[in-house]
Amino acid sequence: MPFQDSGGSAGPSNLRAELNGFPWLTAGVLYTLSWGWSLLRPNTLYWDDWAFIFNQPKSYLNEIFVDTGLPPWRAIIDQELIAFGYWTIPFLTFLMFFSVGVFLWLILQDTKLFSNSQISFLVLIFTLLPINHSRIALVLFGYSTSYFLFFLGWVLIVRNRSIATFVLAMVMFFWSFMTHSFMFFYLLPVANFVIKSVRPKKSLLRNHRLIIEVLILLALPFLYFVLRRFFWYPKPEWIGYQSVRIGGSLMGLRFLIVGLIVSGLIAYLAWKITRQMRSSIVLITGWALFAFGLFPYFASGRFRSWVEVFAFRSDWGGRHIMLTPLGAGLILLSLRDFIPVNLQKIASRAVISLCVSVNIFFGTQFYLDSLKKDELVTLLANASDTNKFDRNSEIIFVDETKLFNGRWSTYRDPELINKLFLAKVSAKSITGKVTCSELPQGLELRLKSDKNFLSALSSRDLGLYLEINNC
Repeated sequence: MPFQDSGGSAGPSNLRAELNGFPWLTAGVLYTLSWGWSLLRPNTLYWDDWAFIFNQPKSYLNEIFVDTGLPPWRAIIDQELIAFGYWTIPFLTFLMFFSVGVFLWLILQDTKLFSNSQISFLVLIFTLLPINHSRIALVLFGYSTSYFLFFLGWVLIVRNRSIATFVLAMVMFFWSFMTHSFMFFYLLPVANFVIKSVRPKKSLLRNHRLIIEVLILLALPFLYFVLRRFFWYPKPEWIGYQSVRIGGSLMGLRFLIVGLIVSGLIAYLAWKITRQMRSSIVLITGWALFAFGLFPYFASGRFRSWVEVFAFRSDWGGRHIMLTPLGAGLILLSLRDFIPVNLQKIASRAVISLCVSVNIFFGTQFYLDSLKKDELVTLLANASDTNKFDRNSEIIFVDETKLFNGRWSTYRDPELINKLFLAKVSAKSITGKVTCSELPQGLELRLKSDKNFLSALSSRDLGLYLEINNC
C-alpha cells in the first residue's frame, strides 16, 4: 500500500491529512516571488553554459562531466532537455526545488518531533533561504536533479516499508550520488531510517529484514565508488578535482567544532533563561547539520576559508552551500522559539520577509544580467561596425556594471569569446583576467552604464556604453 509506514497504518489518508496542513498558498506565493525571476527569460545562458553548452554538440556536456569522474548518466537528461529548448531546465528546476519543500514537510511530519507551526517555518526557511541562486545556470541542472532525487529517496524510505519502495529509494539515492556531496549527507536519511525502524517488540523476521536493509543502505556509497573506479574514473587531468584534502578536511572539522562550542554556549545560556531544553538541543543539532552539509566542500578544497560560506557576493560559489538549508532552518527555529511566544510570529515574518527580499534583489540582478548580455552583444557589434577592432586585437574587458550581474558574478572568458562570436567581431583574443599593465599592447574595453539599478529595472534598459582605449 503506498506510503504505508512501518507500523502498518494506512498511508494514503495520513498522507492527505498531513499535506492538508502544508502552507500551499504562503509557500507558493513567496517561492514564486523569490525564484520565479528565472522564468521571465528562461533561454538565457549563464556562467559555464557558455563553455559547455553554447555552440557545442549535444553530447559535449555529458562528455565533459564523465571526464571529471562523474557517472555516464550525469547529463543524459540535461542534454535532451537542452536540445528541446533551454527553457525546459529553468521550469523543471523551479518545480523540483518546490517539490523538495513538500518532501521535507512529509519527512518532518513523520518524525513527530515538531508541531505544524514549527514545520511550516522550517519548510519556508528551507525553500526561501537565499543561497541556491547558482541553480539558474543550465550546467548545474545535475545539482538540482540530485537534490530532488535525494529528498525523494528520503521521503520514500522513511514513509514506506514495502520492498518495491525500498528498491525505488535505493535507485533515487544512487542516482543522486552524481553530486558527490550527497554521499556524505546520505548519513541523515540512513540514521532517520534506522531510528524509525528500531522499535520494541518487533518480530525476529522483521529484525532480520532490517539488518539486511541497513547493510544495503550502507553499502550503496561503496558500490558507487567501486563502479566509479572501474567505469567512470576521472581522466588524469581531473583526478585532483574532487579529491579529499587533509588541510580542507581539518578546516571543515574546525568549522564544525568551533560552531558547536559557540552554539552550545548560546544554547546553555538560553536554557538557563528560558528552561527550554528542547530548543537548546535543536540549536546544537542545527549547527551540526549546517556544518555537516559544508564539510564535503571544505574537504575537497572548494572553500578555502570560513568567510566564503557567508559571502553575500558569492558569485557562483553558492553551489557549494546547497546542503545547508535544513541546518540553517533548525538554527533559526531554535532562536525563534527562545523568544517570548507573543513575539514569535513577528520574528518568523521578519526572517521570512528578509529572505524573500534578498531573493527578489538577486532575482532582479539575474533578470538584468539576462538583458545585459543582449545589450553587450549589440554594443560589440556597433563597435565592430565603426572599425574599433581588428583581427589582431587583444581585448581586455573591464566590467564596471557588475551590479547588473547575478550576485555580482564575473563574466568568464568563454562567455566573452562567445559574445564576440555573436556580435560577429573578429579579434585575436578577449579576457577579463588581466589589466593593461600585464598586456601593454592590448585594447581596453570598459563597460559602463549611465543608469542606476532601479532605473534600469523599471525601464529594462541598462544604459550600457563602451569606452575603448589603447593600453
